[in-house]
Amino acid sequence: MEAAAVRRAEDGALSGSVPPTDDQTHVSNSDAPWDEFDADAYWEKNYSTLRDDDEEILRRITAYFAANPPAGERPGLHTRLWRRLTRRAAPPTALGLDVGPGTNLYPALAMLPYCRRITLWEYSATNVRWLRNELRSFRSTWDVFWGQATGIRRSSGGDTRGLDPRPALARRVDVRQASIFDLPKSRFDVGTMFFVAESLTSDRSEFERATRAFVESLRPGAPFAAAFMEGSVGYQVGACHFPAVPVTIGQVKEFLTGLTPDLELHQVFSEKPLREGYHGTMILALGRASGKPLETPPGTVVATHEDAAAAAAT
Repeated sequence: MEAAAVRRAEDGALSGSVPPTDDQTHVSNSDAPWDEFDADAYWEKNYSTLRDDDEEILRRITAYFAANPPAGERPGLHTRLWRRLTRRAAPPTALGLDVGPGTNLYPALAMLPYCRRITLWEYSATNVRWLRNELRSFRSTWDVFWGQATGIRRSSGGDTRGLDPRPALARRVDVRQASIFDLPKSRFDVGTMFFVAESLTSDRSEFERATRAFVESLRPGAPFAAAFMEGSVGYQVGACHFPAVPVTIGQVKEFLTGLTPDLELHQVFSEKPLREGYHGTMILALGRASGKPLETPPGTVVATHEDAAAAAAT
């Protein structure tokens, strides 16, 4: 790590403050020009190379998932016999979720060893097209991200030998165009949400609704990672400006504490901020979703009206 440093947030000591934003123009999620989002420009600026702060976040989420793997489906008789005869780990069974990936594949790569299916839940039509095209065979720059995650996972006792991320990602990942506010309840076994809830509106209540929708889409006990731009007041992508809610680590802690029993918070600093309009600091939240267990076993997909209609049409 050249320029990034990380501190663990203890007892709200890093709560900080954000200047009031009453003079800023109020922009709700529905007001923003999401279908004009310049996906190529965003990828070039944010993910064409592995930044020091993203490297630190990737290291932490990979280690966290290795220490807190998602439950997935309970192994059946055939799986247990296959595992015993081959002395190999069982195939992955968890259902993963990445909310608002934009043009970022590294959260999905971090979940890949655990998941039989990963849903990329994206609202912007331009980002959806970009993701579907990229997933056919992602460009070589993502090999650096995968290499970092693989090394961390092995050092944590995991193993990714035999897992080729290109065909695996293309085969296991679905891209769904939908709003974060339409996420189902208690469906997924592991989840990520990076720089989304605070970056889709200038309305704090929408930020809180979005964050709650993400955590509540996970099954009780499901591990998650969520990242936030600290103090962001908005950002430019191509010719369009997009809204943001300026949040502090103290505010993130206060809100998430009620949604997870074991919240872990980190601040990620960089001497070379990604852009103007935020504090140059990223907030990483790690935890497990709380909630009342459902009757269905972990890893079971809860059918929706849309699922039933699709099944009837086939």
